[in-house]
Amino acid sequence: MTTPRGPRRAFWMPATRARIDRALDDEFRFHIEERVEQFMAEGMTRRQAEREVEGRFGDFEAHRTLTRQIDEDTVHQRRRRDRIRDVLRELRLAWRSLWRAPGFSFIALFMLALGIGATTAIYAVLDAVVLRPLPYRHAGQLVSVMHPATVPGSGERKWGVSSGGYFQISTNNHSFSSVGMYMNDGFAVTNGGEAEMTQVAVVTASMFPVLEARPMAGRLLTQADDQPGAPMVVVLSNEFFQRRFGGDLSMIGRNLETSSGPFQIVGIVEPGLMLPMPGPFGSAANLAGFGVDVWMPLQANPNGPFYNSHPYVGVGRLKPGVTVDDAQRDVGAIFARFTETLPNAYSPRFLKEYNFRVEVSALQNTVLGPTVARTLWMLFGAVSLVLFIAAANVSNLFMVRMDARRREGAIRAALGADRAQMATHYLAETLLLCLTAAVAGVFLAAVGLRALLAIAPTDIPRLAHVALSWRSAVVALVIAAALGVVLGVMPLLRRGIDLGTLRDGGRGLSASPRQRAIRGGLVIGQVALALMLLAAAGLMFRSFDRLRHVQPGFDPTNVIVFDISLPYTEFKTREAAIGFHRELQRRLLETAGVVGVGSIVAIPLEGFGTGCTVVFRENRPYPPGEQTPCVSTPTTVPGFFDALRIPVRGRVPTWSDVDSRSQAVVVTNALAARLWPGEDAIGKGIASNGPDSKVWYRVVGVSENLKAEALDQPATEAVFYAATALRARDQSGDLRNVSYVVRTNGVDPFSIVPTARQMLAAMNPRVPFMNARTMDEVLRRSMARMSFIMLLLGVSAAAALALSAAGIYGVISCVVAQRRSEIGIRMALGASINDVVRLVMTQSVRLAVTGIAIGLVGTFALTRVLQAVLFEVSPTDPLVLTTVVVVLMAIVSIASLVPAR
Repeated sequence: MTTPRGPRRAFWMPATRARIDRALDDEFRFHIEERVEQFMAEGMTRRQAEREVEGRFGDFEAHRTLTRQIDEDTVHQRRRRDRIRDVLRELRLAWRSLWRAPGFSFIALFMLALGIGATTAIYAVLDAVVLRPLPYRHAGQLVSVMHPATVPGSGERKWGVSSGGYFQISTNNHSFSSVGMYMNDGFAVTNGGEAEMTQVAVVTASMFPVLEARPMAGRLLTQADDQPGAPMVVVLSNEFFQRRFGGDLSMIGRNLETSSGPFQIVGIVEPGLMLPMPGPFGSAANLAGFGVDVWMPLQANPNGPFYNSHPYVGVGRLKPGVTVDDAQRDVGAIFARFTETLPNAYSPRFLKEYNFRVEVSALQNTVLGPTVARTLWMLFGAVSLVLFIAAANVSNLFMVRMDARRREGAIRAALGADRAQMATHYLAETLLLCLTAAVAGVFLAAVGLRALLAIAPTDIPRLAHVALSWRSAVVALVIAAALGVVLGVMPLLRRGIDLGTLRDGGRGLSASPRQRAIRGGLVIGQVALALMLLAAAGLMFRSFDRLRHVQPGFDPTNVIVFDISLPYTEFKTREAAIGFHRELQRRLLETAGVVGVGSIVAIPLEGFGTGCTVVFRENRPYPPGEQTPCVSTPTTVPGFFDALRIPVRGRVPTWSDVDSRSQAVVVTNALAARLWPGEDAIGKGIASNGPDSKVWYRVVGVSENLKAEALDQPATEAVFYAATALRARDQSGDLRNVSYVVRTNGVDPFSIVPTARQMLAAMNPRVPFMNARTMDEVLRRSMARMSFIMLLLGVSAAAALALSAAGIYGVISCVVAQRRSEIGIRMALGASINDVVRLVMTQSVRLAVTGIAIGLVGTFALTRVLQAVLFEVSPTDPLVLTTVVVVLMAIVSIASLVPAR
């Protein structure tokens, strides 16, 4: 009897499919042959024994397949266990290696965590504000409809839609499944507790289908609610409903008592619904998003009359398959007929003079505005440069570390380690370091993001949605993994491992020309990137400094501002509103420390100039080629100019003008120069209701140049109308919602807030006291975006400068250490200490000069991006660039001098 020879499965597990098949065949033949010989021993012939074995064994191939599957599974499990064991072993070795070099590990970990953390924090803002879609169903189908126009003295503006334009577009378009429009308003709610000012969205009923909104309880507004003269009903936001009424569903069907009258509550909208932006268009502050407390129907009349007034935000939802360009062509064709369909509102002369047109844009782009996305991408690029510099520093550290560990590598190679095993070892070490840095970076990002949001300007849209999400954590991990792989493969770039290192004990090791070139390139890159960041930060600092020294045309010190809203049901006429303001002003002036009180419908630098009105000169019509000015026309209560200390040539309207209805107005110097160039504007007539007006207001004063819209904009053109009622029954209009300006002397402005609140409650408890702030705070907010960019660029530049200095110091220290023998020989041959210092400094300065030259080229390209946010500073300002080069060279010299000495 012969038995097949071969390895037993109990002692050896094949590792490939072919070897598994051969082993299985050998094993099956062994068992079959043993069984055949057993039956032959019992008296059967071989043929009979083989038939008996086949009958008892069954389907050979099925058994073979099943057994092979079991073997393959076992092999895979063993391989998996081996891989896990190998990885864990390498991680333990990597941890020990890093633990034995605490200085290197801490510095590398800190640099990487700083770069990853900063990048992750800015990415979280970029992700929430720019990258994520708007919080609506099928948000990609939403578009805005607006009217760009060129306004004299203010440049390009984006106006909303008019009611006539809305009805023309909504009726005749072929691109939208639904179109809506809205405007923001406010009134005080008086039932359910203390009077509270609310954010009100006055909308067409079609806005809910446009936003694909759903009710949480009750119903939403319908077309029947939106008809002129229909009973006034409202829908509450879920957040306001919970806050004001504690989620009591019995409020549905009951009245909401407000300063504008009672409105029946018909429903509660789903949580989180908000409008994309407030309206009308016109200032950066209007791009910040609009949380809504109460939704009420607009009830616009489709039969007119229609005016050339654009207070509404237009939003449409595209039909499936329709693009923004398709909608633009469709709406453009409708707009081309405006002079025919809406002749009383739009004349060919107006369209030509104001370059008035229609624009359909993706709603996301409109919400972000022209500069927000660019600004955030710029900041993300800045912190990414810091990350690159940190990575370059750590790369240099790793190269120095690899030089010090060449003997260790040679021992591993001598013991049989191949390049794959060496790669696994290095990758384990770098990935462990970088992933640990990612965890620390995410923690730093969480802390930094909190500080970032505290200083971020409030006009950045969707800022409330910014949080450190899983996307941000994934970005941090991806960055860390990529850095870990790059750093891990760097030791493998060597052309081989010199086993002679074992003979000389590692003495006299020096970097190869290739390694020196890589290190020098990293230093050059660090200097170039640092220069670009320093230049950007310097330009923003100089721009902010210039903006900070701009005179706004008023004195903001010791001034407190607060808002009030008069109930419409009690103050239906302008006479009633004027009487209330007069009495409140009298009481405030009697308060200790108060030296001036006035009020206006729009505070300078805070919503001033969001709309404009065409004005006309008395007895001087505009010639055909001259553009009619469209300016701000706020209403003021006497005392406003004195409270803000706005210099006025001539005089300002007083309560005597209000009593006598003298129709006195004040114009800004910029408007006076436009309307009456070379003449004295005082005594001239001006009107806002057409060149044939029967009521001409008389200019009694001209204010000095006033920056009421923005400090970085030209001087404001405005007409300040006095709070005069030409007729006893005039509607209260814009005198219901006003902002009070109170100047104090010798006391903290905030100290009069409790007194003013009590005074207002005593006069009328249904008038809310809201939003107390100082004019200094208003002024700071107007510069918030520029200061935010400047601060982040400054921090990034400082970090880049510190990291670059550390990198240069580390490289020069390494070079000096490697050239110590050479330096010793030079000194033995007569070289002085100064000669040696000069030798080392020359090498570092050569690297720095090369980096500066490359950085200047990059700066000319990078700073062009800053052009939109700079103020009176050129992107290639020679003073800034010269200062940056000098500072960088000084830092490089200091960083090089220490190891050279």
